[in-house]
Amino acid sequence: MAEYLGMAPMAAFEVASFYNMYDLHPVGKYKITVCTNLPCALSGGVHAADYVKSKLGIDFNETTADGKFTLKEGECMGACGDAPVMLVNNKRMCSFMLPDQIDKLLAECK
Repeated sequence: MAEYLGMAPMAAFEVASFYNMYDLHPVGKYKITVCTNLPCALSGGVHAADYVKSKLGIDFNETTADGKFTLKEGECMGACGDAPVMLVNNKRMCSFMLPDQIDKLLAECK
């Protein structure tokens, strides 16, 4: 990518590794990013992340064996009042993600 853009490889890597919407390795069909920044963490973000981990049997930065789901930890998504918040495939913001809502989301993706 750096060669294509005509820039130093390190400069491209710095950008790609800083923003969590860029992936340095292949991800599953559904990339689920859970906000664990302080406001979300205090409003259940850590519990939501733990629930997703247990449901999928993976940890952050891992992909399910079938290649369907990748779980990522994200920084603030700008929706602190809707915590806990998740982002699906960098496009779909999901708010108030308690276990029932997480189950619905995972069922939709299967």
